[in-house]
Amino acid sequence: MTQNEKLQRQHLKCFEPLGELSDARLDELLSLVYTEKFSMGASLFREGDIENQTMYLLSGDVQLSSSDGRIDSIVRHADDLARHPLDDSQPRQSSGLCITPVKVLRIDNSILDYMMMWDQVGISVELENEEKIREQAGHNDENNIVDPVISEKNMDEEKTVIPVKQREKEDEVPDSHHIDKKAGSEQKDESHVVEAPVVVTDDRAWIRKMSHIMAFKSMPPANIKYLLEKMDAHEVKQGECVVKQGDAGEYYYVLVDGKAQVTRTVELATLMPGRSFGEEALLSGSQRNASVTMLEDGVVMRLDKRDFDDMLKEPMLNRIVPSEARAKIAEGAHWLDIRHAKEFNHSHLPDAINIPLHELRLRIEELDKEQSYICYCRTGHRSSAAAFLLVQNGFTATVLSGGVQVMARDLIVDS
Repeated sequence: MTQNEKLQRQHLKCFEPLGELSDARLDELLSLVYTEKFSMGASLFREGDIENQTMYLLSGDVQLSSSDGRIDSIVRHADDLARHPLDDSQPRQSSGLCITPVKVLRIDNSILDYMMMWDQVGISVELENEEKIREQAGHNDENNIVDPVISEKNMDEEKTVIPVKQREKEDEVPDSHHIDKKAGSEQKDESHVVEAPVVVTDDRAWIRKMSHIMAFKSMPPANIKYLLEKMDAHEVKQGECVVKQGDAGEYYYVLVDGKAQVTRTVELATLMPGRSFGEEALLSGSQRNASVTMLEDGVVMRLDKRDFDDMLKEPMLNRIVPSEARAKIAEGAHWLDIRHAKEFNHSHLPDAINIPLHELRLRIEELDKEQSYICYCRTGHRSSAAAFLLVQNGFTATVLSGGVQVMARDLIVDS
């Protein structure tokens, strides 16, 4: 197996659900996928195999057959069926045989799930911002209803427009470790406050940056959206002491931009973007055991102790195996497929409701709190985020452990 160097973004876009990923995420994925060539008659995988990889057909033809000798299908690289993974089940529900020379693309499932999760979190934030803008615009329209006679009079009077000079906020560098204190002591002169229009920052770019932070790599997917909502950004200046040795620990930090120096009595380390600090005092309840000072201007993301503690453990989600899920469905529960629409249209569980994860927050009112939902995705990772959101909003929700990959083929409905 060799890591692919010639594959380009447009090639990945041909496959589902890769085609749903942003261009930036696809560019990241290019360095993490592998291609492999097989000769005619070679076996790609056997029924019952568990290798936790997603495999796409780049060239050639593959026969999928069951252990009883029955041929399930023949996948040809030019067919629409080849846009989807070869036997997307774990364990494999069929055996794959090369009936011509074949070239395949392999992706580790954990990597793909991670990419899909962070990308959908980014889309979700964008959709929520758009909704806020629409609501704000509607609110402004209601407040701007003007009598046409008065409006015409005002137009005549407003031949000269005098601009309003807004008070500029001075950049102040806080005393050493004051960034580690609550911001509630800050006071504002409301008589000089000018209401600004809604401005949407590039949230998705910010989330892409956060996705590289190693501290979050092992975080349960269900916690990611919640964590992003709880963290707040602080600009820090060169020479500013973010954490002071001997102080009580109140926050956990992630360095997003800039460089910082960790010192005790001597320099211990230099922190680059993506590094986190401050967790030791929070975990042990002791004082800060080192100081962290900015070597240049930058940005840190801050999470308070209570939310940090909440992030250490995956939310109490009820995970169920396929046999339990079947029993619940028989009792009246509903499947909730939170994958992308194209994934759903290719194959889904019987009578499933499809609301992609990134749309769930905005479409949650389509669901009934009197009903019970079993959330599923490919592997069970993304669906944990969906179930967490539902439970937080008063729904009864469980997660199909292992996702549709562990469901028997006869439960899948091919569209």
